[in-house]
Amino acid sequence: AVVSTQSTGYITNNLRWCFLWPNGEMDQESIFCKARGAAQGLETLRQEHHRMIENLKAEPLADEPGTLEHEKLQIIQGNLEKIELGLNEAQVMISLHTHVNTIEAEKQKLRAQVRRLLQENTWLREELSNA
Repeated sequence: AVVSTQSTGYITNNLRWCFLWPNGEMDQESIFCKARGAAQGLETLRQEHHRMIENLKAEPLADEPGTLEHEKLQIIQGNLEKIELGLNEAQVMISLHTHVNTIEAEKQKLRAQVRRLLQENTWLREELSNA
């Protein structure tokens, strides 16, 4: 089965669209879940396109320009490029989410450390004033 350029374009555009609510906002976890789901769907499409390319290349007329097989091969390869672009974009978003979560955890850890240091500083001031 050949996937049309329109359906591949829809999938790639839908990947970009699904990250925005009507008001343009979405929380990080929703974005992460949608990016991960989109990446899984795009990976499946990528594998299907690779199989279609292998099947078409096995046909004798696939390398001859102007034949239907060659034209199908060109279309599928173009779709595959778009799918891989969408997959790469989703992977970047997933990596960014992971990085932001790591930075947030570090920030929380530093805030807790500042609170402890402030408490210790206050205690030391009290001890000094009592001495």
